[in-house]
Amino acid sequence: MKFKNAYEGMKKIVAAEALQIISAGLAIIVALLGVTALTGAAAAADGSEAGAVGAVASGLGVVILSLGIAVLSIISVIFMIIGLKKASEDEPKYFKNAFIMSVLLLIANLITGLAGVIPFLGTIASVLKTFLNVATIAVYVFTVMGISTLAKDLGRDDVVSMGNVILVIEVVQIVLATIATFTNGILLIVATIISLIGYIIYLVYLTKGKKMLEA
Repeated sequence: MKFKNAYEGMKKIVAAEALQIISAGLAIIVALLGVTALTGAAAAADGSEAGAVGAVASGLGVVILSLGIAVLSIISVIFMIIGLKKASEDEPKYFKNAFIMSVLLLIANLITGLAGVIPFLGTIASVLKTFLNVATIAVYVFTVMGISTLAKDLGRDDVVSMGNVILVIEVVQIVLATIATFTNGILLIVATIISLIGYIIYLVYLTKGKKMLEA
């Protein structure tokens, strides 16, 4: 095994992406519950007791699942940081940049998560939403470029080519999902589905990269 450190790091990165997929799946449920809550609230306004109960139940579900998503996201970023740090021992250029961006991503996620209980962080959190998207794209780009660098050294042109395609898909996915999150209802559900598809595609690529490093 030529790149043992990178291989060990990739195992953590794959695990991190798997957690992101779980988070994306939960986000779809949250989006659906959000629509249900709005519908129930409208029915409650018309005097429907069933609508009121439904709105409360859906709202509670949104809160619980949103907390779960936040926890999984933080754990995912921690795994990503550990994996990228280890991988950077074999490929210090791109994996190191991805590692730095992941650390910043973790800090931004923590601040965003605390904004709900610490009022003055609310303003900062709104600004950080844009940074989170930019940082996420940067982590994707640097990670793929790091894998591609190792793939070139191993003569795996197929992985290099796949990496170029993955970069385009992921950037487009993140941009579309970001635009859709500024809306509600069906478009928000579409955004979460787009994110889930993007995570799955990226996981396939990471798994391929991990298997490449096993040789």
